[in-house]
Order: sequence, then structure tokens, then C-alpha cells
Amino acid sequence: MSRTSGALSAPGFHLGHTLASGQVFRWGRDRDGWWKGIAYGTALHLRQEGETLLYRASSDRVVTYTGGLAIEPFLRWYLRLDEPARVRAPKGDRHLREALRALNGFRFVRQEPFECILSYVLSVQAHMGLTKRRILFLSRRLGAPIDFEGERCWTFPAPDALASLTGEDLRAHRFGYRSEKVVTSAQIVADRLRALGRPPGLDAWREIGDHLHATPGSGVGLKVAKCIDLFALDRLGAFAVDTWVRKMAEDWYDVTGPDARICAWGEARYGPQAGYAGEHLFAWYREQHATALMDRVISFCASGEPSPELPFERP
Repeated sequence: MSRTSGALSAPGFHLGHTLASGQVFRWGRDRDGWWKGIAYGTALHLRQEGETLLYRASSDRVVTYTGGLAIEPFLRWYLRLDEPARVRAPKGDRHLREALRALNGFRFVRQEPFECILSYVLSVQAHMGLTKRRILFLSRRLGAPIDFEGERCWTFPAPDALASLTGEDLRAHRFGYRSEKVVTSAQIVADRLRALGRPPGLDAWREIGDHLHATPGSGVGLKVAKCIDLFALDRLGAFAVDTWVRKMAEDWYDVTGPDARICAWGEARYGPQAGYAGEHLFAWYREQHATALMDRVISFCASGEPSPELPFERP
């Protein structure tokens, strides 16, 4: 691997709104102001200055499910720098109009599918900080180390590595009732990849995601499946529902009922870009009602505070 650095033009993009939104678990803003994370086996440092995105990377080439990409095309693809959200607020929908203005420049990143699947299986009934710590534990134990800029981080474990664990292994480290579901999901993915017999592309990952959602005990229920659709599978019409979205739908739109009903309402109302509409509404509602700074994306980005959890260790 060859370390590299540079700058990209990023008009209309907001790095903080994107990485602080809650969609990713292996990114954080360090005390030096750089956002630091790991994606597709590469350590990345990012910083925005106006419409310029500065980067440092542990490799000048990154392998994704689309094939190998040089670092700058990879960053443009991963962060969707050339793909602004194109959400139209329905007539009279002042909440969405306000949210779109407030979170201008937000993008869905293209997460590595297996990491996204396992991360969201882990996230159910666990707060963000705990999920980040569990992902770091698994990466440190089963991933490959990357030493970069005086820090050590780890790649996310391969499906076979996580599939080799047992629920008891994870329960011993206080992963709780999700332990068996993590192992089951990893085993299903590992089996499907072996049967495929070639590197999976986006269509194959979509089939795997759909299969997990249809398999009892996998841990991929409706909410997790919609998050995977949005954050890893380029299905931007998915409307993910969690506690905050349920509260938002009831308070602002008088929509109540089970998650499936709220999901169907959001997807019908906002169409092919329902995911963007939902994420903006989620973040804008949380901005006004959450008590913790980390749960208020706009306030956290403006504060300059470092993230409480970072995906690396210093010697």
C-alpha cells in the first residue's frame, strides 16, 4: 500500500453533516479537527475547508464491490460528491423544507456491505457509542492492523472470520442477546459468498441482504434491512424507522402505528428519494429534541468538539 494525500473539489457537500449523521460507526472527528475512519480496508483522514476536501489515505488504491479504484475516484464514489440529494418537499411540508435547508450538503456514503450488515445487526437496542465499541472490539480481534499517521486501526473482519465465532464467544464479552444473531448473519453471508464463487457485485449483495431479511433469526428485521438498503445497497427509496422517526412521524405528521406502516407512509410520500427525506427529518427532529450534543448533528458539527469514540488507538 502506498500512502497518499491531496485535495478534492466538493461544492455543495458537507463532510460533518454526512459523517456525524449516525449512518456510519467507524468515523469520528479527532481533537485535531480531522475526521478519521476506515472504509474498504483503508485508513482515511478527511477535512473540509470551504468547498475543498482534504484527504490523507493509507493506500492510493481501494478495492470495492465495483472493482479497484484510485483514491480520488474512490472518495468521490464513497462520499457521493457528485450526487447531491434531489428531494422535493410536498406542498405544505414545511418540516422537510426546513430540514433540507438545515442539513444542506448531507450525503449517504456507500458503506462496505458486509460491515454495514453486521454493524446494524449489532446496533439494535444499543446506543451509538456501545455499537462503536463492539465494532472496534471485533475489528481489533479479527481484522488486520493498519498503522497510519502514528495511529493503529483495523480492517473489519471477513465473513469467514466472524462466522467462526460462537454466540458464547460474544456473550463472554457482553454482546448480549445479539450474540447469536451476529454469528448467524456472518455464517449466512459466508455461505452465500462461497456458493457465489466470485467477488460479489452490487446485485449479489442486494440478493444477500434480501435473503438475510427473509431469514428468521438473522437479526435483519425491517429497520436493519432498510438501513442496509440505504447505507450499502444504493436503494435510496428506503425509509428507515427507529424511535426518533416514530416520534417525528407522530408529532409532525400525525402518523402512528407499527414500523411497517410508518415505513410504507414515508416511501409512498417521498418516492425514489424517500431515504434522503427520512434522514433529513430524523436529524432535524433530533436536533430539536435530543439532549446529548452528539445526537444533534448540526450543533455537534458547529461545536468543534471531538467525537467521544474514535476507531483507532494511539501507541
